[in-house]
Amino acid sequence: MALQHDDRLRALTHQDADFWADLVDNVLIVAITDSEGVITYVNDRFCEISQYSREELVGSTHRIVNSGHHDADFFRDLYRTIKAGQLWRGNICNRAKDGSLYWVATTIIPKIDRQGTITGYVASRFEITELMNTRDRLCELAETDTLTGLLNRGGFNTALADEIARCREPGMTAQSALAMFDLDGFKQINDVHGHHAGDIVLRAIASRLIELTHPDDPVSRLGGDEFAVILHRTLEDVSLERYMDRLQAILERPIDIETVTVSVAGSIGAVLLDGTDTMEDVQKNADMAMYAAKRAGGKQSQMFTKNLRERAQARVSILSEARCGVERNQFEVYYQPIVNCNTMEVDQIEALLRWQHPERGLLAAEDFSDVFTDAGLAQAMGPRMIEAFRRDVCMWNEKGQPPRQLAINLSRMDLIRDDYQRELEESLRRFNMSPDSFVLEVTEAMLHGRRAEQGIRNLRELARAGFRIALDNFGKGITVLNHLRELPFSQVKIDQSMVANIVGNPDACMVLSSLIDMGQGFNMEVTVEGVENREQFELVKALKPERIQGFFVSSALSSLDILKLPERFEGVTL
Repeated sequence: MALQHDDRLRALTHQDADFWADLVDNVLIVAITDSEGVITYVNDRFCEISQYSREELVGSTHRIVNSGHHDADFFRDLYRTIKAGQLWRGNICNRAKDGSLYWVATTIIPKIDRQGTITGYVASRFEITELMNTRDRLCELAETDTLTGLLNRGGFNTALADEIARCREPGMTAQSALAMFDLDGFKQINDVHGHHAGDIVLRAIASRLIELTHPDDPVSRLGGDEFAVILHRTLEDVSLERYMDRLQAILERPIDIETVTVSVAGSIGAVLLDGTDTMEDVQKNADMAMYAAKRAGGKQSQMFTKNLRERAQARVSILSEARCGVERNQFEVYYQPIVNCNTMEVDQIEALLRWQHPERGLLAAEDFSDVFTDAGLAQAMGPRMIEAFRRDVCMWNEKGQPPRQLAINLSRMDLIRDDYQRELEESLRRFNMSPDSFVLEVTEAMLHGRRAEQGIRNLRELARAGFRIALDNFGKGITVLNHLRELPFSQVKIDQSMVANIVGNPDACMVLSSLIDMGQGFNMEVTVEGVENREQFELVKALKPERIQGFFVSSALSSLDILKLPERFEGVTL
């Protein structure tokens, strides 16, 4: 009985050994090498997955299945570990004989004899290709914008970090850049046509970006209507400036949405990458350039420069100081007289904001123009200016000098605010003044760019309410004549740059005369700004505009000094 039991036990032991051997050979990928890494044994599973025969593998090294996926540092760490007699574990991507890739979870164990000498290595592996592919797909999904199929912000950050690292590689001379932009006019499409229409626009822009950009260069939607492109291969064929021109052109192409056609434009900022800046700095610089393009009126491209950074830092500083100035009532309203050329009487005064800066003294508006581009500050200062008007009007009435027609400069922020008209009308009721005693001045730049259509709509509403509307800085830059014809301007103010060189310059006089004729041809009253001396005054007066304004007539005065104005201008500075 004991002998039979031993026989059955030996039979079971052999069966178990065969079972485990089959299991290992079918699941584990096994290779044994000598101390130099030359393969001395492989099992069937290694041959199967690598598609190499045993004869091809034995006598070779594992370089035969090297995929090139891992860098030198990866293998340097692996060899350092096992040559120190330590076990190494990790995931390796190999290449089969037909070129396909497969992943294996690998354990390498050094074989050490009794003298402590490494005589070889045993490598056992499990195939994890499907697991790694699933991981890659999940990572891809995590870094992909579901609406457009572009990289999302997470994917963009990864791609930008990789590009900056590439720029830092020794000997790297190829140019790289980051371009960022958002869409001017996109919010209006969402508001008017709905979010479905907005989604169609975003997908169309994404498709155009992919067409414009080299396939190897990452394109991303950062969120909302903001996009970014990391340019490297694209710049092998075209300059960054030319790329931005083409980008602006494709953004402005009309987009069909079911029964309507819409269009957008972009405020584009770009920065060259040289590997010296951090990822945060690169994004901040591109952002800075983009917002400079936006402040220029939209539909613009702007390259980042150090000067732009200095201006941005100065802007942050002036805005911070201005917030303190608003709280401490450092802003005052001054008034510049405007003379009627027919009567020589001061029949208008322009309200001009001044800042009594604690360190820099009295500042004119051009010294702190950035304040008017900040929505919060512009909105905070508006009521204070109106309150200053109220006090001054009351004081003028008490002194028996009712106010003349008052001209006010609107900021872009004022113009696009839907509640600005209501606030202004409520203030006028408190003043007991009518809207037609106010002239609201806007510039051509305010009629373009982001939310321009909303501003134009508000401008028409202000005109319907009885306010007089003036186009300021006429002649400076390009004025769209359609605006003169279609918008409710009753006055134009010719920019001072048109006056600066008219003395002894017949051509400059002819240009100025043409601008006056053009304004009057549209049935508008014309004011010529920037008249600073008698020669200019006499020349301008001879061209017969309705009004003249400038330092020769008077500088801006306090509300008390306005009371001292004579009834008529006698050709001597007031």
